[in-house]
Amino acid sequence: MPSLSLSELVHLFQSAGIQMRTDRTTRILYSTDASIYQVEPLGVAFPRTKDELVAIAELANRHNIPLLPRGSGSSLAGQAVGEALILDLTRYLQNIVYLNPEARVACVEPGVILNALNHSAAARGLQFAPDPASAERATMGGVIGNNSAGAHSICYGMAVDHLLSAEVVLSDGSVAVFQEVTLEEAQHRASLRGIEAHIYRTALDIRQQHADTIRKHWPRTWRRSSGYNLNYLLPWSPSGPPRWELDGLPYPPVAPGHLNLAHLLAGSEGTLGIVSQATVRLVTLPRFQVLGLLEFASVAEACDAVPEILAYQPSSIELIPRSMIQLARTVPAYARRITFLRGDPEVLLVVEFTGDTLSKLKEGAKRLGEQALIIEEASKQAEIWEVRKVGLGLLLSRTGDFKPIAFIEDVAVPVEQLGDYVRALQRILAEHNTEWEVYAHASAGCLHIRPLVNLKSAAGVQALRSIAEAAVELTRRMGGAMSGEHGDGLARSEWTEKAFGNEVYDLFCKLKRAADPSGILNPGKIVEGLKMDANLRYGTAYKAKGWQASLNFRSQVDLPGAIEMCNGAAVCRKQSGVMCPSFQITKEEMYSTRGRANLLRAMISSREREEITKAAYQALDLCLECKGCKAECPSSVDMAKLKVDFLHDYYRHRRRPVRDYLFAYFAVFAKVGSLVWPLTNWMMRRQPVRRVGEGLLGISARRPLPKLRLLRNVNGREKPKERGEVEGGCEEVLLLCDPFTRFFYPEVEAAAMEVLTAAGCKVHRIPLLGAGRTFISKGFLPQAKRQARRVVQAIARLDPQGRMPVLSTEPSEIFTLKDEYLDFFPDQEEVAELSQRAWGIEEFLVRPGPDGRPRILRIDVKNGGQNVLFHGHCYQKAQPPLADGYPVGEGAAIALLQAAGVTVRLIDSGCCGMAGAFGYEAEHYDLSMRIGEQRLFPAVRAAGENEVIAASGASCRSQIEHGTGKKAFHPLQIVAQALTKKS
Repeated sequence: MPSLSLSELVHLFQSAGIQMRTDRTTRILYSTDASIYQVEPLGVAFPRTKDELVAIAELANRHNIPLLPRGSGSSLAGQAVGEALILDLTRYLQNIVYLNPEARVACVEPGVILNALNHSAAARGLQFAPDPASAERATMGGVIGNNSAGAHSICYGMAVDHLLSAEVVLSDGSVAVFQEVTLEEAQHRASLRGIEAHIYRTALDIRQQHADTIRKHWPRTWRRSSGYNLNYLLPWSPSGPPRWELDGLPYPPVAPGHLNLAHLLAGSEGTLGIVSQATVRLVTLPRFQVLGLLEFASVAEACDAVPEILAYQPSSIELIPRSMIQLARTVPAYARRITFLRGDPEVLLVVEFTGDTLSKLKEGAKRLGEQALIIEEASKQAEIWEVRKVGLGLLLSRTGDFKPIAFIEDVAVPVEQLGDYVRALQRILAEHNTEWEVYAHASAGCLHIRPLVNLKSAAGVQALRSIAEAAVELTRRMGGAMSGEHGDGLARSEWTEKAFGNEVYDLFCKLKRAADPSGILNPGKIVEGLKMDANLRYGTAYKAKGWQASLNFRSQVDLPGAIEMCNGAAVCRKQSGVMCPSFQITKEEMYSTRGRANLLRAMISSREREEITKAAYQALDLCLECKGCKAECPSSVDMAKLKVDFLHDYYRHRRRPVRDYLFAYFAVFAKVGSLVWPLTNWMMRRQPVRRVGEGLLGISARRPLPKLRLLRNVNGREKPKERGEVEGGCEEVLLLCDPFTRFFYPEVEAAAMEVLTAAGCKVHRIPLLGAGRTFISKGFLPQAKRQARRVVQAIARLDPQGRMPVLSTEPSEIFTLKDEYLDFFPDQEEVAELSQRAWGIEEFLVRPGPDGRPRILRIDVKNGGQNVLFHGHCYQKAQPPLADGYPVGEGAAIALLQAAGVTVRLIDSGCCGMAGAFGYEAEHYDLSMRIGEQRLFPAVRAAGENEVIAASGASCRSQIEHGTGKKAFHPLQIVAQALTKKS
């Protein structure tokens, strides 16, 4: 370990111009990955160039500072954590240096996200062949360091098979380029001086003197991500991918009489060198795909069927258990992807056929038998693959202390022994009285088996080691590898010697000493591994004490359980969808859902609670409460809920900003301002007043404030009565208006009345404004609960029998009624019943009325053929796709517009960036606009001249108008305009 203090470490690196942090917050944030481990690093450096990587390595070598290169931290075995200086390669080193479609190669820096590379390659009909489930956030450095594979490895092998060359910074700061060279050239390089020469000498010695040892003791499966790739030095493999399809190349893909040391880097977990650039092979995308789904009564039976199915030449066989399907149906973003799947099968085998001739693929799929469900539609295929890719996170959404633990989850065995391995392991788990979760790359014999273990108990930790020891012995006996994809890390490095035998292990150590004589590169991984039951995130010493929660967290057991739902898989680091808009812009770990959960967990389990509480507050300050994590996090971490409960507790003993009261009690201030609305509007437009508002209240002077507009000023309509009133029709409904709509967008309320009346409804206005969202968003939970109680009581007075649907134009209001009210009153049946009949008006209109027909069909509309570009509210996106078979959320808004004869195009926009009060706050204004600029604003600006912009959220419409100058309309306004006027 280094003799330097943290302050000396910082000074050392910053004097070399290197960005570095050693504060406690940063060390907490980088102390975990997606594994069961937690180790605080010495600090984190953010190298910007190869030269900085060289400088870091030189300084580390001189001062004996351990280094740990890291990508997105999605590693499942703990290889991305350690007591070292972490090098975050995702911040700057994310350039695609070049992409040559003719040669079918690409050169990338280590921080390039795999999906970003594939997006660029796909435009030329190409892709990087290995397709790990984490591709949307996994970096190319991590893909190489882990020797990733994915679902199609039986066609394309592993990452090592596509690594053509690598520029690598060695442990002393020297730079080498490892690529395929002749043996003569290798001998020449070995004759030189330095670490590079030492590596060549060692590699040649292993090839010439120890080939028989490797052949004798090597695992009998080609699917292996454990140890070092010594077999590529020979080159030799005990077997190969069943459908190896790389232009007639041998397997392994090394030319006779040649050597490529880049292959040693794949799967080395940064223990041999730091990749600064990598040149990789690209492959041609297949033109067609066909899926066949087969049901089985057990995992073992499904595994038994794999060898026979392989004879049909599929491109992939994936095993999906019933539990994964059931869990997918509970997470909105994934539930909408499997609506075509019927029934509740125990186990599914997803068999894929790919190629350039569709008729042949269909013939192959038919060989699966009449019982197979054949899926030809590309959209449905994409849906099932998406669910499979988030399988890990889905399985980890299990609540309580018993979790599906990753430590033997990556075993690979010869595929003909797959069923026998499953049965043998089931017996081992039965002896430990342990259940499991399982999914698999069945075609490659790679099983992801996760025993359910409570690591907070001594018995659980003992079971962890006992099961691992038995699994190692079983795997070796069957000729398998302890890791077929996820690597050794902290979970399996202890077992490397036992898994490979003493002789091969000694060769691993010899290579490690040649490349890293000082032992500073990711120490404790692959060789000289630490105990696998040390450094546990949740060990017997872990104790958590949450704050006094105001919301109900019983569905996650309790408040700590809700925080601990985060497993670190880093799906929140993706650059698509809604989740974590602040992370998408800043790329700061603390603004990801994982980062916030890490800080909250540290806060409730640390003696340094006050210090970490301040860091947690800072992290949560940029949470827009979009609920994207609730919809898209496969483990269902609800950070928006945690934030508002945290804020309430945080301000129990702290003074709140005055601005918080202004936003929380917005309805009161707006009502007062409306009494003298011309004066209020005049004042709010004056720049001096806005500058004073920014100085005193922190409300951005750059954000134009909306104009107060009363309903009586819109189309000559009268101001609505404060008490309930009835208009038109026969089906009675309750309308809850929010203060923003009432005072700033009254035309939306007018359109709602007009459309509902046209649909044959009697509309009763609830004599209160808002469900309490403004209170909730600022953590005023007692006030929000009081407002909620008043709303519930008002509804009961208007509808004593509890039969009327409760509607709103504003998504945030109606989903407050459906979500937070259940947290405020978890044991009140009438509230639970109320949440079941609360709908956005769009949802209500596309659902059937008492006559069994969708209510929208009652409305006469013009056949105008209008074109609409629609942006969905984040809360709409956070909903499951269907309720009782009918669309909800943004799907309902689209269905309503289409039913009104409108052609709709949905913007893939994520969050708009406004998020209620967030976009008005001076310190958040820039981020708010950058979020809008990421996807929403460009899409709106690019809209056709005949396209109308639509958005259900008032904040969204305000943000669109400010950011683009284009006016956006509520879908109900567009439907109201399409109403046929009858004389």
